[in-house]
Amino acid sequence: MTAYNAVTEVETQAIRRLVKLLQSRPGGKRLEQVFWAASGSEAIQKALWAALARDPSRQMIIATRFGFHGKKGLAGAVTGCETDHDRDPRVRFISFPMAECADVGMRERSFDPGPYRLELENLRRELGSRLGVLITEPYLGGGGSYHPPQAYLQLLQDFCRDNDIVFILDEVQSNFGRTGAMFAFETYGLEPDMVVLGKGLGNGVPVSAAVGRADLFASLDYGEGSDTWSANPLGCAAVLATLDEFADRDVLGPCLRSSAIIEEGLVRLKDLPFVGRVRGEKGGMVWGLEMQDFAGRSAADWANAAVLACYRGLPNQPQSDGIHLLGPLAKKVLRIAPPLVISESEAREAMELMHRLLAALLAS
Repeated sequence: MTAYNAVTEVETQAIRRLVKLLQSRPGGKRLEQVFWAASGSEAIQKALWAALARDPSRQMIIATRFGFHGKKGLAGAVTGCETDHDRDPRVRFISFPMAECADVGMRERSFDPGPYRLELENLRRELGSRLGVLITEPYLGGGGSYHPPQAYLQLLQDFCRDNDIVFILDEVQSNFGRTGAMFAFETYGLEPDMVVLGKGLGNGVPVSAAVGRADLFASLDYGEGSDTWSANPLGCAAVLATLDEFADRDVLGPCLRSSAIIEEGLVRLKDLPFVGRVRGEKGGMVWGLEMQDFAGRSAADWANAAVLACYRGLPNQPQSDGIHLLGPLAKKVLRIAPPLVISESEAREAMELMHRLLAALLAS
């Protein structure tokens, strides 16, 4: 498991394959080198270290409010918002366009970039050349599954380009097909200076990576980004296995068909009076099902009840099928993130079951 002091053949193979794949995708040309880690938050930390090492006078970090990047160190410092806990004084937050995030199957809501541009310009006027890096998720994951207009993320990237600020895209959750394309930077028309990959990168094996411009990683001195388990042979073998699956068969094609079935089933759930919104990307494999207040019960109560109902299965049938969901995001949003290999029949059965389980809550 350790590769602390030596490079292994399996690591070099994984690096070459991953960089080749990323650079072959629209928007991936800046992604030149790989910086391995063992978890998403560690890779975020390393990406930020590299971005800040570029220029000691540019230590201020911009993060989008209510994002989730990790729980410790700099990854924790750029998570959430200003009022969560004591903050690293280098971090400033900007608004994420939650109100402008449209439901799936609906026309995208109008987006006025003016207020968001003003926020950025105010920070530029206040902090000037002290600004060094901006980090965002392509969509808010833990913050409630909010999928923004493309124009918002492109505004952030343009601001970074105009002011020589490193643009980091946290794709730990969104990489490998979750937004309909292989990577979310393709979905949103972006060209990040650094992208952070995890979760789907190793399909259950703990491995992650920050991939970005070679000059940024070269800013770190020897050993500054190292740790005991990064680039271990098992993790690198898992990356190669993942890349082999995508290279050897069409993973995303069947995904699109299953995605359409799941989307239709989730939109149907809006017929239930406690289901408010369904957010996601067309053709993607992650959605946010947002509950709303109804019949004297709060949205959070309905969300918790829905999770328990899906887990327990149909009432009075102790051996009945259920659906495993995580606890609610942002207290009232259920994340729907099935495996990419879910078949069309499995997707259809799951949506029928979910409708029966949640409809039964009205009678309970």
